[in-house]
Amino acid sequence: MTNSGSQTPDDRTLDRAALERVLARAMELHVHGDEPEPGGEQLSESRVLDIAREVGIAPEAVRQAMAEERARSPLAAAQRESDAMLGDPTVSAARVLSGAPPELLGRLEALLSRDESLAVIRRFPDRLIMEPRRGLMDQVARAVDFGGKGYYLSRAHEVVVSVGAVDARRTHVALAADLRRARSRQMALPVALFILGALAGAPLAVLTLYPWLAALPPLVMGWIGWQWARGAWRAVRRQASVSLERLLDKLEYPDKPSPAQQLLDGLTRNLLPPK
Repeated sequence: MTNSGSQTPDDRTLDRAALERVLARAMELHVHGDEPEPGGEQLSESRVLDIAREVGIAPEAVRQAMAEERARSPLAAAQRESDAMLGDPTVSAARVLSGAPPELLGRLEALLSRDESLAVIRRFPDRLIMEPRRGLMDQVARAVDFGGKGYYLSRAHEVVVSVGAVDARRTHVALAADLRRARSRQMALPVALFILGALAGAPLAVLTLYPWLAALPPLVMGWIGWQWARGAWRAVRRQASVSLERLLDKLEYPDKPSPAQQLLDGLTRNLLPPK
């Protein structure tokens, strides 16, 4: 039997988990071995790229990882204790797509405005924060929904769009919708039914020989409301998640114009004088 202890360092192997731990520890030692930078242990992105080159990590992989981190940071809301039981109220989707960040950011803004009735409330070079438009006509359009769009993302309190260049031709695009307000509206039903059950059961505590029967109506009605609300919340979350993925699909596979639109575009190009 071969003694594993006799192997040279070049012959030894590491599984994936061990490799990740070794790289993380090596990075920690490398950073702590350098002179401290202003602001504590924070590193500039250019410094991170330099360290990655030194350890043989492709710059494209590092840029994508940094783009993912930049997209995650503004979306990471403080988790409350209720989130562990009800589920994360933020749904997200991300993809690496062909195109420049400004181009993809502009196309996403147009799609969210047209298909989801959202408007920009904050604008950054690599990020947009959007919310449902509050105009009367917008609310009527969402309520009637003649086009069958669903407007599932209009239930979100905010939708955040983030882009980050991976290389000269590709961009990391991340979308996230904060559904905390929609979840609160769904969870109001079991609370209301529990209160109604308590009011209905109150006479039982006085008029019967078994006061404990007064606890049955609120428990039963609250449980029914909880089951219904949990199912409705899961449906809202699933619909929003699918909407985010569909937006990325439209970026990756743009819809071709209809034959009528192609004919109109051709006539316009041929009949109208060039600008």
